[in-house]
Amino acid sequence: MQNRQIPALKESHNPLSINSEWIGREYCENCHFCKLFSAEPLGSDDANSPQPVDHFLFPSGSVIYNNNTHRKFIYTIRHGMVKLTNNAHNGGSRIVRLLGPGDSIGLELLVGNNSYHHTAVAVDNVDVCRIPVSFIKKTIAERPSLHNQISHQLQNQLDLADQWIVALGTGTARQRVAHLLLLLDGFFADGNGAFTLINREDMAAVIGTTVETVSRMIAEFKRQNILCKYKSKNSLYTCNTSMLNTITLNA
Repeated sequence: MQNRQIPALKESHNPLSINSEWIGREYCENCHFCKLFSAEPLGSDDANSPQPVDHFLFPSGSVIYNNNTHRKFIYTIRHGMVKLTNNAHNGGSRIVRLLGPGDSIGLELLVGNNSYHHTAVAVDNVDVCRIPVSFIKKTIAERPSLHNQISHQLQNQLDLADQWIVALGTGTARQRVAHLLLLLDGFFADGNGAFTLINREDMAAVIGTTVETVSRMIAEFKRQNILCKYKSKNSLYTCNTSMLNTITLNA
């Protein structure tokens, strides 16, 4: 894929996206969908034909899609972090998963669901490919081997959801914050071991506690050098995983 200048984020008038910018139409061999699902390389005919895969940028805080809406697109994340939220009984929302590069969202549409199960929101600036469900189903029909790849991705997301429920839904608030930092480090750390620390409101929504409690725990971990800012970048942090693991095992 050739390097190109990415224009500044701006509001799109595309009715199928919310507060996003359409970057262009991707070629299939350049789209993450092929790397994620394809069991064999594309043929030369496919490689030379543009596919209906659109490239979007979503700025931090924008909604990629809403729960129970009936769009017909799967999104693969190229860069950035996306949170999936459910509406809570008290009128608020609960973050059920955080997803990053290499993950796909909206996969429930491939198994007979007519609408999205969650609301997907960009945590930071998010770069995605948007792929029509009809195109994926057509490709699966032509290449049955893709079915196993998609089933594997769905199972991975179910396993991750189970891990989140167990790790972030039990224990003291201190243990749950420690578990969350370990998950951020394990799934979202870059090559330098640094990860984006989500805001306190999102952290509270993930582990089901108050913002004040999260702020107190984060301040404590910083004082103890369990959580350290990475160089001068405001949102990037590293953590002492050994100390965090000890916290998760001791109330």
